[in-house]
Amino acid sequence: MDVLIRLDSLVAPRTGIGYYTEHLVRALAELPSMNLVGVFGGRRLAGDALADLLDDRAEPDANGSASLMARLRPLVRAVPGAYRVRQAMRDRAASRAAHGVRIYHEPNFVPFPFSGSTVLTIHDLSHLRYPEYHPPERVNFLERYLPKAIQNASAIIADSHFTADEVCAFFPFAADKVYPVHLGVEDSLGPLQGPELQTVLAGYGLSPGAYLLSVATLEPRKNLAGLVKAYRNLPESVQSDLPLVLVGGAGWKNEELKRLLAERKGAGRVILTGRVPRSHLSGLLSGARLFVYPSFYEGFGLPIAEARACGTPILTTSYGAMKEVAGDQAFLVHPDELSGGLRQALSQLPERLEPYRFCWRDTARNTRAVYQRVLGE
Repeated sequence: MDVLIRLDSLVAPRTGIGYYTEHLVRALAELPSMNLVGVFGGRRLAGDALADLLDDRAEPDANGSASLMARLRPLVRAVPGAYRVRQAMRDRAASRAAHGVRIYHEPNFVPFPFSGSTVLTIHDLSHLRYPEYHPPERVNFLERYLPKAIQNASAIIADSHFTADEVCAFFPFAADKVYPVHLGVEDSLGPLQGPELQTVLAGYGLSPGAYLLSVATLEPRKNLAGLVKAYRNLPESVQSDLPLVLVGGAGWKNEELKRLLAERKGAGRVILTGRVPRSHLSGLLSGARLFVYPSFYEGFGLPIAEARACGTPILTTSYGAMKEVAGDQAFLVHPDELSGGLRQALSQLPERLEPYRFCWRDTARNTRAVYQRVLGE
């Protein structure tokens, strides 16, 4: 089976859709009878060239330093029309590279023009539910082009049952071609103990079981300002024992969070690490007393799945797909009631949980099943 996949989301640093695209392509490539052709920047890639692109992660260093592209993105967002123009240029180049393939998978919402069968992945519909949590250019682009893309698609893959239901609610005409396919967690991420754990945590001045952790881009939808406020409402003795560690790169509209962090109220410490190397994530998750994911809305919530893979107790919100991904052992709370949720979770915490792994191999097999359905195989 020949499948074309657009890979423009693989620019560094990889988060969100880029991470999904990388690991889906890796897992699909391991399945029998799969021939993947990538399009990146309008260039057609296969074989070694495709493998080289997947391996070019451009990880941040231990201090969280981001790539030049990451630092330029906020400036590009501020230019009126830049998002739409950049996308149109990519689409024209990609269309020229797509000849000779029957099926095209677009992992990032809106496909380029293609004469064969198109499969879309829709990760969430937050631009419709909460447009205030996105740059206006992105919202305008998706509102203009996504409905037609959904109408013309042969099949739509949604990251969760929740997101599949969202697609059906907003676009009922597409209900018979929407397929939920969960994301996965990489095999290298799992529980870490002993000297290996101590080594990772020492680099951040942390001790096992003696901190709270959240992993998320620093942007309004993730509700990290609400988490900091809730943390500072904990008893000072608890704050003294458990610093709050925030792992993630800078997003947009994080002025309130910056203001809260600058206030330095109470006895606790809020540690902002920036982006961290993927090799450190198992240690940070495994050593946390509690993993907190306070987001207002998610189409899947990959950090929750990563915390489950490490057996870390979880507090998350009852909105979006979080409940679906977190399982029945997580503490669930309304996003505006984090203070009470934190107190309850910390008073009832188990030591550790049995690790549970969402598997990229399952993601790939279920994705291939959608391709086969589209092609009538």
